[in-house]
Amino acid sequence: MKIIGRKKEREMLEYCAQTKKSELVCVYGRRRVGKTFLIEQTFANMFAFRATGVESGKTKDQLKYFHERLKAYGDTSKAQPANWFEAFARLEKTLQSDQITVSPWKKKVIFLDEFPLFATPRSDFLMAFGEFWNRFGSSAGNILMIICGSSTSWIIGNIIENTGTLYDRVTCKISLLPFTLRESELFFKDRDFDWSRKQIAECQMVFGGLPFFFDLLNRNESLIWNIDTLCFQKNALLRNESKRLLEATLKKNDVYSRILELLSHHESGLEKENCRQMLQIADGTFSRAVADLEKCGYILEYRQKYKKNHPFRLRLVDPFLLFHYQFLSSDGIYHSQSFYSFTQNSGSYLNWRGHAFENLCLYHISEIQKALGISGIEVNAFPWVSARKQGGAQIDLVLERADQITNICEVKYTDSPYRITAEYEHALLNKLYVFKEESKTKQALRIVLITAEGLAEVAYSERIAKIITLDDLFDA
Repeated sequence: MKIIGRKKEREMLEYCAQTKKSELVCVYGRRRVGKTFLIEQTFANMFAFRATGVESGKTKDQLKYFHERLKAYGDTSKAQPANWFEAFARLEKTLQSDQITVSPWKKKVIFLDEFPLFATPRSDFLMAFGEFWNRFGSSAGNILMIICGSSTSWIIGNIIENTGTLYDRVTCKISLLPFTLRESELFFKDRDFDWSRKQIAECQMVFGGLPFFFDLLNRNESLIWNIDTLCFQKNALLRNESKRLLEATLKKNDVYSRILELLSHHESGLEKENCRQMLQIADGTFSRAVADLEKCGYILEYRQKYKKNHPFRLRLVDPFLLFHYQFLSSDGIYHSQSFYSFTQNSGSYLNWRGHAFENLCLYHISEIQKALGISGIEVNAFPWVSARKQGGAQIDLVLERADQITNICEVKYTDSPYRITAEYEHALLNKLYVFKEESKTKQALRIVLITAEGLAEVAYSERIAKIITLDDLFDA
C-alpha cells in the first residue's frame, strides 16, 4: 500500500535520515491522520528499535511492554526495568550491539510511537528520556530518534515548547495535517472509487481529510450509505469516535466536549468571553482548554480586528467533530435517525452543506490564493461578523492582502451555477459598505464568489471580481 501525498513530510524525514548528526524528530497530529503509516512506509524495515505506548497502561505496564520490546531487539536482561532510567540505559546498550539494524544512510532509527502514553502521571519517563538523549543520543552522531503522538497539546507543551532538559532539542517537527481535497482525490483514485469531485468534497465535509476513515468506506456503495453505516446505525464503527478522539488527543475532561458542543450550535462562531460565560467555566480553566483545542486544530481562534477591544472569536472547524456534535449528539441541531432521512429535508440539508463548505474553504486558503494568483503575497484570512446590532453583515471569508486589496469572499454550495439576483447584489453591496465603514480600511475591496458550480450567465454579475469553483480547491 503506497503513501498518498505527504511529499513534503517524507522529504523532511529522509533528509533527517541522511544528515551526519543525530536528529530528534517530532511527528504529531490528530488521531487517524496517518502518522504511524507515514513513518512505517518511509523507513519500512530500517528500525533499530521500535516501541509503542500502551493506552491506559500504568507505569509498570509501560515498563513491562518496553522490556519485551528490548528483548525483541537483543536485550538479554531477564527482569523488567525498575524505572525509566534503567530502561533507557538498556536501550543504549542494545543500540551499541553489532547486531542492531542500521539504515542505508548509517543511521540507527528509533521509533517511539504514541510517545505521550509512556509518560504516565508521576513517572520519571520524560526526565529519563531527556537524560538519555542529552547524554547519549545527541552525541552519538548516528541516531535518528522519531517520537510520535496524537496528543497534540501534550507534544507541543512538553516536547516542542519544553523549557527543561529537552529545551531546544527537537531538530525537526512535522505537524501532519488531514488530507487536502487534492490528496483525498488521489486517495480515492488509488482505491478505485469513481466518485465525482462533489462527492469527494461532501465526504470531506463529514469525515475531514482523514485517511483512516476513508479506508473504511465501501467503494461499491454511495456516500450516503457509507455515512449511515459508519455513523448512524446501532453500534456503528464511528458513532463514538469523537469521544475516543478527544481522550486520545486531550486530557479526560468534559470541559472540552462542553465547549465543542456549544460551538456546534453556533456555526459562525461565538465571541470567546460569551462562550465562557454561557458555559460558566472559570477563566483559567476555559483559557487552557481553548488553547488545547486550538493547538489540536479543532477550533479556530481569531481576533475580531474591527470591533472595539478586538475580542477573540471561536469557531468549531474540525469537520468530523462538527458533524458528530450536530448529528450524533443527543443535543445536536440536526439530530436525525439517519443521514438519508436528513437529506430529504432540503432546507436543513442545504443549510448544513453551506456551512460545511465554508469550513472546507477555511482548510484550503492556499488553494484559494492560487486561484486568485496571489500565492506569493502575504494574506490575513478570517471570517467576519459586524459589530452592529441592526443592519449589520456577515462575511464568510475576508482576505486582507499585503498588496492593498481586500477580497470579500462569498461562499455558496449549490448543485447548479449560482444565480445572483438584484436582491442578492444589493446584499453584497451592503456587506461592502458595512465592512468598509466598520474597518475604516483604505484598501480596495473586491468581491470573490467561491461556489461549487460557478456562476450562471445572468444579469447582476458585474460586481464579482473573481469566481472560484470547486475544481480550483482541488488544484494543489
